[in-house]
Amino acid sequence: MRKHTIAASIGAIALGVTGVCAGVAPAALAAPAEGSVPKTLVIGVDGAAFDVMAETELPNVRALQAGGLTAASNLPGNPMAPTVSGAGWSTIATGVWPDKHNVVDNNFTAPRYDEFPDYLTRIEAAQPERGTAAIGTWGPISSTVFGAAVDTRLKGAGDADTTARAVAQLAAPGTDDVFVHLDEVDGAGHNSGSSSQAYRDALVVADRQIGEMIAAVQARPGYASEDWLIMLTSDHGHTPSGGHGGSTKLERKTHVIAQGGEFAPGSVRHDVKISDIAPTVLAHTGIARDASWDLDGAAVSDLVPDDFDTLRPQLRVAAQEQGPGQLLGWTDVAPEGWEVDNSRMPSGGAPEFRGWTFMTDDFFSNVELGQHRENNVRSRDVFAVADSDEWADVSPRGGSMFDSTLSTPAYELNGAATAEVSFVSDYAVDGPQGASVWVVFDEASGLPRQKLLDYPADGTRANPVNAVERHTIELPRDERGALPKTLSLQFSYSGNNSAFWAVDQVRFGQPEAPVAPAEFSISAARVTAGESVTVSGTGFAAGEDVRFELRSTPQQLGSAVADGAGALSAELVVPATTEAGEHLLVAVRADGSELSQPLAVAAVDPGTDPGTDPGTDPGTDPGTDPGTDPGTDPGTNPGTGPGSDSGSGSGSGAQPGTPDGAKRPTGELAMTGGAAPGLIVGGAVAAALLGGGVLLAVRSRRGASDAGPLG
Repeated sequence: MRKHTIAASIGAIALGVTGVCAGVAPAALAAPAEGSVPKTLVIGVDGAAFDVMAETELPNVRALQAGGLTAASNLPGNPMAPTVSGAGWSTIATGVWPDKHNVVDNNFTAPRYDEFPDYLTRIEAAQPERGTAAIGTWGPISSTVFGAAVDTRLKGAGDADTTARAVAQLAAPGTDDVFVHLDEVDGAGHNSGSSSQAYRDALVVADRQIGEMIAAVQARPGYASEDWLIMLTSDHGHTPSGGHGGSTKLERKTHVIAQGGEFAPGSVRHDVKISDIAPTVLAHTGIARDASWDLDGAAVSDLVPDDFDTLRPQLRVAAQEQGPGQLLGWTDVAPEGWEVDNSRMPSGGAPEFRGWTFMTDDFFSNVELGQHRENNVRSRDVFAVADSDEWADVSPRGGSMFDSTLSTPAYELNGAATAEVSFVSDYAVDGPQGASVWVVFDEASGLPRQKLLDYPADGTRANPVNAVERHTIELPRDERGALPKTLSLQFSYSGNNSAFWAVDQVRFGQPEAPVAPAEFSISAARVTAGESVTVSGTGFAAGEDVRFELRSTPQQLGSAVADGAGALSAELVVPATTEAGEHLLVAVRADGSELSQPLAVAAVDPGTDPGTDPGTDPGTDPGTDPGTDPGTDPGTNPGTGPGSDSGSGSGSGAQPGTPDGAKRPTGELAMTGGAAPGLIVGGAVAAALLGGGVLLAVRSRRGASDAGPLG
């Protein structure tokens, strides 16, 4: 069992907070054993302002932080929803923001819990054998926010009673997943404000109650074989004088503190929000996320930083904006590979908003409250902003029309016919403006850019837009049918002192490219034994060694190695001893599979076969076959022509029917076993059987000679 040795002071230093309490035993979770049973506990402290918590002595909270994850974030504000409990707890329970679950007050007038149920209800649907419980001091927690499918729903008479009920539930052997709500910090905030000592005292009491619940977890008889995830959060904060519902920093700031095997001890993240609590619990219990749920949140382990998040070390304080104070929260330097085109931007205006710039939510949403910027809740960490309104609020400037374009890097295309792009888009309208997303292809393709979508100031699309855009792009082809090699996106925004467009989490992907089946061809379908044939192939694995053989013989002909594109070529010699007839040329792949092509092999031509070479084949060579070609050898038959044949044959018979001085055919015929009157063959190099056993041998002469007709 792993032990966390946690001093509150260590947690305070690591997280930049003060207020330690020496001598208080901190909470510590054991490292989960192999094959341990997943268990979850989520504790919500109503109205706990994160910045005030950071300044208060809370040893059990510090222990959770030092042993796991801390992530502060902001709630939305009006018009999405005010910072009230109904909206906040519904987001925590369901994993979606108020524009989806539709709880915008504490009356629960028309919640969409049927479409977006709480996470305990989802657990019951997927794993009904698990023991679930929702226990809260505020009545709607157990009666409304968490549904009837939950095994145990209890209302405490106060936080002490709620804690006692939670401790008893956590001690029960069959308990798996518990949500607990503590309410009295919120009461202290309403009564005296978040700056009061009473408020801090209420936080200290809540911290002690948190410690009691964690101790109950650790005291379970089966604890050593259990894998516990413990998460701590709040639904909203409080103003210094008391109350909430507005968009000030103390009201909107909330937090996720979590300890478990998923989280590195002492880690701090800027991309985790309260909407991620429900998906994280579901993932811990082994329930796969279903895309049809349309959750806004994600399991913390599934969150992936984007290019904008790499800019956090470059963030600087405001140049002219007063709202964010001295917060390091913006930069006009684009991430590597990205470009901002401000060639149409007028001079002047607010430097923090001149063209596309990059900001955190703490900076962006606090430049001026009540103008929809608080509702950019789907962006995470650092995101891109084009804000014509805030840019125009600072004078002087050289023109009125904000016009800037943000371009992504060029994404390599893999040969698939489609591409997938997605991005968070928060587009608010307050006057003349417009926005477009363009798809741009590599210049070499010659393909024009294509418009992916438009956000007009008024038109067919609903405005404002606050969603994750997901699009499948059907890639165009050039006139030769070739696909482009790269794709990039352009985000173009223009506006005249209107509102803004925020973009984040730009993602690109493609399905796997279709793999062309391996195939090969041959240079000729028929070849003479002893000659070569060229094979060419495509669709093989890069570097694959392919062996070729004549299967019907069988004979190995050679091999070829495919190049990086899967193509190969080789010249193969068909052995001279190969029998004439139909054969199969087989390519044997590295995995043992085979491809084949028919190949007809012809016998060696006697006229070119070494065995019939003149001078080595007695009886057919005119110089070595005396007497078998009577009257056809000009060297031994004077008077039959000008003697243009210098052959050394000794034949002496005259050829009947061939008058002196006549041109002899260039291909001379010598017959064995009979004559073939009137047959003339020119330049022949083959042998054939004529009639009943007559062998016809054909010779070629360099010059013409006189000859009479064949007799």
